[in-house]
Amino acid sequence: MLSFVARILGLVLFAIGVVSLISDGIASIAADKLVMTPLSASLTLIAPDIVDRLKAAAVPLIGETAWADWGPAVLAWPTLAVSGLSGIFLMLAGARRSPRTAKKHAGLSS
Repeated sequence: MLSFVARILGLVLFAIGVVSLISDGIASIAADKLVMTPLSASLTLIAPDIVDRLKAAAVPLIGETAWADWGPAVLAWPTLAVSGLSGIFLMLAGARRSPRTAKKHAGLSS
């Protein structure tokens, strides 16, 4: 069941990454330079106060120092990289594994 949830969440995140790739590609063509939307800008489009709520939720878990060091840096990463790579990782983590076949040792028969 958990692998199914990981695959579905990974697929959704990967789809968001593809949409971000297309959006940034169109913006790059229009601006005639490379445009990559940061994660904070994409999250602000969903809900204007989501970055503040994310900080309020993360600081008790990881601490103020860790948030000050890593929070703004991660929020500055491109949405394509964060969602696309997270989606690929989750899809691979939830992938069905084929049953392992028994390896036979050389010279031994069973």
